[in-house]
Amino acid sequence: MSRSLRRRPAARPSIKALSSYNRWTPLANLAEEEDQLDRLSNLPDGVLLDIVGRLDITDAARTRILARRWKQIPTMLSKILLTVGPFDDVRNRGLTADDVARANATVLGATRSMLESRTTSLCTINLLCVRFFLGDGTLSIGHTVANTMVTEKVGSAELTLFTMKEGKRCTDDDVLAYGKQFKSFLDACPNAFSGLARLQLENLRLAESSGFPEIFSICKRLEFLRLFNCDMGFLSLLQVSHPLLRELEIVRCNFERVDLKWLPKLTMLTFSWWVSEHDPLSLDYVPLLQTLSITHMARLRHKVLKLSEFLSKATISELTLNFLCEKI
Repeated sequence: MSRSLRRRPAARPSIKALSSYNRWTPLANLAEEEDQLDRLSNLPDGVLLDIVGRLDITDAARTRILARRWKQIPTMLSKILLTVGPFDDVRNRGLTADDVARANATVLGATRSMLESRTTSLCTINLLCVRFFLGDGTLSIGHTVANTMVTEKVGSAELTLFTMKEGKRCTDDDVLAYGKQFKSFLDACPNAFSGLARLQLENLRLAESSGFPEIFSICKRLEFLRLFNCDMGFLSLLQVSHPLLRELEIVRCNFERVDLKWLPKLTMLTFSWWVSEHDPLSLDYVPLLQTLSITHMARLRHKVLKLSEFLSKATISELTLNFLCEKI
């Protein structure tokens, strides 16, 4: 009786043996990587900073939990953009109070994660850009930014404040309410404004005695200012004096007149959509003004602008006029 012979299956080579035979196989690599440190974390600081700098700020903040090596990387970024998201389109903003609260809460979390851990950092913040809403969370964000301004090296800082409603939907009560919120913010966090190079405001009605003159006095480093749908009361007078302001944009504001009293560094001015029936702008001391853009739909009640009078004290090298084919 013949005895059947069964061939025993060949023993699988061990990972170690396989590695010695062909060190490039996936299984061998897995074994080697198990015994090695995280290779990504071993990259130079400059490479890691470049990687984190390309991420959304929320994701950048989350990288701190990946490993001990990553904990300080986000705090070493030289450019920090903290924003509520794509709500800066003034034509398509449909938000609720809950939307504002959630958006500001996200910014607050990222702000604290990215800024409060920098107290011992020797890295300079070349650009700090913060954009959020007036409303819930405003003061908390402001205090964190103000503390950073005081304790850290910040090259250039930019602040943009949005309102829940866009300009066309704002009533008189809305702009008054937003103005009061802004004044409370300014009073509570002056250090958040003192180091600003750029400031953008919208839909605010401030008191004449403590409105924009106070902003100009606090924002001593201001180089760029944009006002959209702002005033100190309907047909009020705005006088602007500042030693460093280089660019000024005034759009759809309800001023009777804007007097540029003393702006020795101003080079660019944008002035659009005014309500005054008279000359809406006067140029006093603006020796470096070179670029001027004026846009308006002139109606029958509006005065015809005589450029020889209107620009008599300025030497403009680039002038853009757009009166939408009305009374040009």
